[in-house]
Amino acid sequence: MPRRLPASHDDLRAAAVASARRAVAAGGLSALNARAVAAEIGCSVGSLYNLFVDLDDLILHVAATVLDDMAAALFAEGLAPDPASALVEIGRRYVRFAAANGPLWAMVFEHRPAHARPTPEWHIDRITRLKEGVRAVAGSALAMAGEAELSLDVLWASVHGIAALSQQEKLTFVTSTDAEALAERLVRTHLAGLAASAAAGA
Repeated sequence: MPRRLPASHDDLRAAAVASARRAVAAGGLSALNARAVAAEIGCSVGSLYNLFVDLDDLILHVAATVLDDMAAALFAEGLAPDPASALVEIGRRYVRFAAANGPLWAMVFEHRPAHARPTPEWHIDRITRLKEGVRAVAGSALAMAGEAELSLDVLWASVHGIAALSQQEKLTFVTSTDAEALAERLVRTHLAGLAASAAAGA
């Protein structure tokens, strides 16, 4: 019996994104193949490319779902009301999310598109909302020296680096401390430095 196509254009797009996401989760970005996605959702490759500009566009839509999941994980219930403690927990959650979603998380940051199209605003907005979420719960902990935005950028890049080294199984080259504990130490040390700087300038 032939497979029924999803009922609508949007359903077919969603099915393609879900199929592509499963492929990346199972085998990394190299496992993603347009022909396999089209076959799984019951359409031709040509029809798939009526839904997405190209494979890079499909990957970007998969990445959007990963960023949505990351936001849900980072800001889930349980964050401490104290901004500094909340920021520490967000750092730990980031490392935890990367560990639990390795190939998908790596795809978001490591994929190099074959085109020169600008990143669409709807994708940039997702990243912006992640940073805004951190500022909403922990911004006051970063503002002690009047450099909240720069501090957030430094911490995000640094915690990301810890997560990346851990995912690549390279973290043990530089430390025996586990990734979550290292992220916590990084955040606490940075906050202590901000507090000392603010006190010195008072």
